[in-house]
Amino acid sequence: MVPEIKISVCDNPFFDLVKAVYQYYPIGTRDVNEAFPGYGKLTTIVKDKVERLISNTLPAAPSKLDSDIRNSFNNLAVLISYHHQFPNYAIDIRLPKIEYVEVGLNYKLSLRISLLTNYYTIFFEEVILHKNLKAGFNQTPSMSFAVSSSIGHIADAENMVQILKTIVETNFPDHKFVNHVLLFSRKIQGGYPHGADGNPFNKEYSLYNFLFDNEYQVSEDFNVVY
Repeated sequence: MVPEIKISVCDNPFFDLVKAVYQYYPIGTRDVNEAFPGYGKLTTIVKDKVERLISNTLPAAPSKLDSDIRNSFNNLAVLISYHHQFPNYAIDIRLPKIEYVEVGLNYKLSLRISLLTNYYTIFFEEVILHKNLKAGFNQTPSMSFAVSSSIGHIADAENMVQILKTIVETNFPDHKFVNHVLLFSRKIQGGYPHGADGNPFNKEYSLYNFLFDNEYQVSEDFNVVY
């Protein structure tokens, strides 16, 4: 999948990423996404990805990425989410969970390859299920999230990340790694990402939401850790 707008990779990825957001979204114009030509190109990329997936005609790179990751992490559950309606290739590797009396800890190693830029990111996700704290109308157990570059109790966490980086850059040689902290901590106002509803109460969204995926909304229950 080759984006119609090519974003160059320079020494400071922040400028590349902001440039991409402005090319694909009507930032600061008060227009809806659908009225912006750049956003039309974004939706074409998503449509093409999904149609190729359905017809089993994905390019060689994402297909090989899938098999390489499954082979390298064959003792873990690998979740391929190419079907997601977002311009990315999303893969998650589930790690062993830990259960305590009051909390349950769920972990995964996440890869997101942006189809709007020549960048990818890798991070660990920790979901903490607070069994004795209830939230919401249905009083379901409260959850909090954290994303980080490593998980302390996993001895080979750094090696896992390095293996994943090598696989990605072998199959996507034009893509470069960008740290998740930059993506989640830098926000842009005056627009909303693909898949969001344009809620007027959400004044800003992260670079991650605009370019890499929309499954996380940074909030008081979401922590970004180095």
